[in-house]
Amino acid sequence: MTPGSYIPTIWVLDYVIAFFYILIIYIIAFVYRNKKMETDDNYQYFLWALSIKVFGGFGFLLLTVYYWGGGDTYSYWNTANDFTKYIFENPVDGFNIFFKSPDKMNWYEYEFAFNRHQFLRSTDTFTTVKITAIINMLSFRSFVVTTVLFSTFSFLGIWSMYYAFCKVYPHLRKQLFLAFFFIPSVVLWGSGILKDTITISSVCLLVYSFMNIMILKRKKMGSIILIIMATLTIAYLKPYILYVLYPALFIWVQSNLKEFIPSDLMRRLMTPFIALTLIVSIYFLGQKLSQNAGNYNLGKIEKTLEGFQSWHTTVGETSEQSSYTLGDMNFTPLGMLQKVPEALAVTFFRPYPLEVKNASMVLGAAEGLVLMFFTIWLVLRFRMRLFWLIYKNKDILFLLIFALIFGVVVGISSYNFGALSRYKLPSQMFFVIALVLINDKTKRLID
Repeated sequence: MTPGSYIPTIWVLDYVIAFFYILIIYIIAFVYRNKKMETDDNYQYFLWALSIKVFGGFGFLLLTVYYWGGGDTYSYWNTANDFTKYIFENPVDGFNIFFKSPDKMNWYEYEFAFNRHQFLRSTDTFTTVKITAIINMLSFRSFVVTTVLFSTFSFLGIWSMYYAFCKVYPHLRKQLFLAFFFIPSVVLWGSGILKDTITISSVCLLVYSFMNIMILKRKKMGSIILIIMATLTIAYLKPYILYVLYPALFIWVQSNLKEFIPSDLMRRLMTPFIALTLIVSIYFLGQKLSQNAGNYNLGKIEKTLEGFQSWHTTVGETSEQSSYTLGDMNFTPLGMLQKVPEALAVTFFRPYPLEVKNASMVLGAAEGLVLMFFTIWLVLRFRMRLFWLIYKNKDILFLLIFALIFGVVVGISSYNFGALSRYKLPSQMFFVIALVLINDKTKRLID
C-alpha cells in the first residue's frame, strides 16, 4: 500500500457538512447564472454542468471508499491532511514549505512526512499534496467536503473552455455540453482528489485563455495570468502534457493570424517572423520543461516509457487489474511510430467488450464502443473529404493534433486500462469535441 493510504475516517457528520457546502455552492451558482443569463444565453447549462461534476465527485468518493477501498486519493488526502494540521500548528514554517522544492527538503524533520519520504520526493506528488492541503483548509479537513471542492474547481476550469467554444459555435451549445460534461470517465476520474482532476481543469483554462486572446479578443491581461498559472500547474504535475499541448496551441495561433491581423499585407510580412518565433518558443519551452521534468526529461523519455510499460504491466498482473499489450515494443522514435495505430485504438476504443475483466472496465468498454461507432459513421459519411475539412477548419485541426498525439503517448506508456482511463482524459475530451465539430460541418455540407 502506498505510504499515507490508510482509510480516512468518514462520519455521517461529514456528509451533513458536505450538504451545506453544496447548498452554498448552488446558491452562489444560481445567483451568478441568473445574472449572466440576462445578457448571455451560453449559461443555459451552467447548473446542469455543475451538478454533473459534483455528482461525479461523489461517485468517485463512494467507489473509492466502499468499492475499491483505497488508491492514490487516500495517499494525497492523508498526507495533505497531516500537512494541513502542521500548518495550523506552525503557520510560518508551513507557509515556507509551500515555496520549497521537494528535493531541497529534509523530510525527516517533519512529523507529517513520517513514512512518506519517498512519496513526497516527487515534484508532482508534492504539488498535488500542497494543492490538496489548501483546499483542505477550506473544508475543515473533511475528506468528503474536499472532494466536493475538487469537483467544483474542476467544473470551473472545464466550464471556461466550454463557454469559449459556445461563443464561437453558439448553435452547438447542447452538443458541446454533452462532449464536455457527459463523457462518463471524464466525469468520474476528473472530479476526485487526483492529479488528473487538476490537470484536466488546467488544460481547459489554458485553451480558454488562448481563445480569449486570439479569437474572442477579450480579457487579455487576465488570460495571460491564467496561462502562466495553468502552465506552471501542468508543468509541476504532468509536464509531458505541455510537450504536446503547446506545439498544438502554437499551430492554432498560426492558423488564426487572419482573424488576429486583418491586414493581408501586414499578415504576409509578419507570418515568417511569427512562424520563426513560434518554432523557437516551442524549442526553448521544451528544453526548459525538460530540464525540470525529472523522469519526463526529453533525454530520459524512452527509458521512462519503458519503465511505465513494465510497472503498469506488473501491477495489472499482480493485482488482478487489466493490463494490455501492444506486442513487442522498441522504445525508439521509429519503434513507437510503428505502434501508432494500435496505441490510438487502445486509447479511444478499448477495452473491447470481450476484454472486460472487472466492473471498472465496463464503463471504458461502453465509451469505447460508442466512440468507435460514431467515428466510423463520420468517416463513412464524409469519406476522403474528411481530411480536407479537418485541414480547413483550424479548431478541428488543433483539437485533433493534440488528441491524436497525446492519445498515442498515453496508449504506448500506460499498459494498464485502469491507469489509461485517467491518463487519457484530455485526449478523450478533445477527440469527442472534434467529432462534434466534424459532425456539424458534415451536416451543413450535406444539407
